[in-house]
Amino acid sequence: MKKWCCTAVVVLLVLGGVRINAEEFSWQKTYAKISSKGDIEWSPKPFSFEKGDSVRYIDYEDGDDSNNGLTRDTPWKHHPWDPQASGNAKQCKGIHTYIFKRGVYYRGTMNALESGRKGNPIRLTSDPAWGTGEAVISGGYRIAGGWKKGASNKNIPEPDKIWHIDLDFAPRTVYLVEPSGRSASKNDKITRIPLARMPNWKVSNPEDVKSEWWCWDNPGHPYFNLTMKAEKSGRVLAMGKDTKHITGPKELYMGAILWAEFGWVDGTPYPSYIQGFDAEKRALGFEGYLGSAKSRIINRGHRYYLEDKPHYLDDPEGEYWFEKDRTGGRLHIILPNGQNPNTAIIEAGKEATLVDLTGQSTGRLTVEHIVVSGLTFRFTNVAWNLTEVPWLYSQKFRLKRHIYPACIRVWGPADDITIANCKFEHINNGVLMKAVNPGDRIDNIIIRDCEFRDTDHNGISIEEGLLWGDTLPDRAGHLYDVNILRNYLYRTGLRSPRVGAADAINVDNAQTLEVAGNVVERSWHAGINVRGAKISGNVRDCPLTRILIYQNKVTDSIRT
Repeated sequence: MKKWCCTAVVVLLVLGGVRINAEEFSWQKTYAKISSKGDIEWSPKPFSFEKGDSVRYIDYEDGDDSNNGLTRDTPWKHHPWDPQASGNAKQCKGIHTYIFKRGVYYRGTMNALESGRKGNPIRLTSDPAWGTGEAVISGGYRIAGGWKKGASNKNIPEPDKIWHIDLDFAPRTVYLVEPSGRSASKNDKITRIPLARMPNWKVSNPEDVKSEWWCWDNPGHPYFNLTMKAEKSGRVLAMGKDTKHITGPKELYMGAILWAEFGWVDGTPYPSYIQGFDAEKRALGFEGYLGSAKSRIINRGHRYYLEDKPHYLDDPEGEYWFEKDRTGGRLHIILPNGQNPNTAIIEAGKEATLVDLTGQSTGRLTVEHIVVSGLTFRFTNVAWNLTEVPWLYSQKFRLKRHIYPACIRVWGPADDITIANCKFEHINNGVLMKAVNPGDRIDNIIIRDCEFRDTDHNGISIEEGLLWGDTLPDRAGHLYDVNILRNYLYRTGLRSPRVGAADAINVDNAQTLEVAGNVVERSWHAGINVRGAKISGNVRDCPLTRILIYQNKVTDSIRT
């Protein structure tokens, strides 16, 4: 009997050994190219066009929703998930491959209310054989004419140098586009026009992007944690003194948006309205990072700048200011070198979230088996109030959905979502997924071979729903398997949200995670930020957490 048992054990060990040697584990694969000098280089898998059994064609420029959408000659204008869809396009349901024509800007939003099946996903993609250039999903509104010279606002310094146009929406992002050809192309030159600011700082030192900002001198002692009271409400505010630059009248500062560093060690600039002014002390008052005056330290030497007042619209290298009136208003602009905007192409951010895989508005419909590939995303807008804190105080600090836009967003449960070979450029967030509701489950997520450039917030952020202070295990949903492979991210996190960083890659508390083959360059926040297991203080059990981070490269990160 003992001999038989021993033999059985030996057989199991041998079989186990054969299995291990025969199978290639994911971490044994190569996800990045190694140069002759030992450097890690981005090595994405090339885009491969795939389609399912049923195909629909979309051409925003020349399509018609009354067509059948079945051929390149009879395309629709809108995707069925677009609220603007009509006719046959609006009626279409089920599992299809939706092909967007290359070289065309699709202008609209898509809200998923259906799913594919395992092995047969719904696909949003492009076909290199149909069209030339990039298949762009755009949040921008193109302005190609209609500008008038001059400005009626008395606070604009030189109104004769200003051009204006009236819009029925409120853009927080504006771009000058110089196309490389007639079609949307990767070679288009895109210049962001900054919101009117003081000082008119530029990135003159790549090693210190804030070198041209002003700084608090806070003379005397103490020189940090200074406070003052708001002029109208009497609320206690954080205070910064700058005896060198705060020399103008009150109206030059009150109501401006301040971007301020804070400490001791965080430093990430955050936006807050100026609500207090003291001419004698040459001081400004504003909310602390989390709202209260002392929620973070404002110290001598911390840097800042001001923006979003007509008084600041004076930079000959380009600026804009939007005079909001209800849901729309008037866009005022100066283009570089005094260019007449009627001879230019301007993209003003209109839509904030472009592909919303959240399902129903309640977030309770799980969107499953979706593949987004071969598309380019550009020119998204952000929430108007840049200073708004993200929590709903009346709902136990649950998050405000409109504060978290993205080109591709999941705000609830999702399963088997793949985003591959896409480009995200001049946008807010690239990909954002968050399991916000109790019972939400985000699982089987793959983001691979994508390119992210010039983002306001994150490139990729995949998160469970629990927040700091959530001790109970089921206050929100959880995150399971995530794979982030072979992505390139450049200049991410250029304008961080009011609360929270804007890391290039951020993953919060996945059960299993692989981050491999990614290259991050010049991120203004952290390059790769990963937290595992569970949020601090939460009592749920986490019997398994496996996080693999390898073959990645981050250079010149935390610019701010």
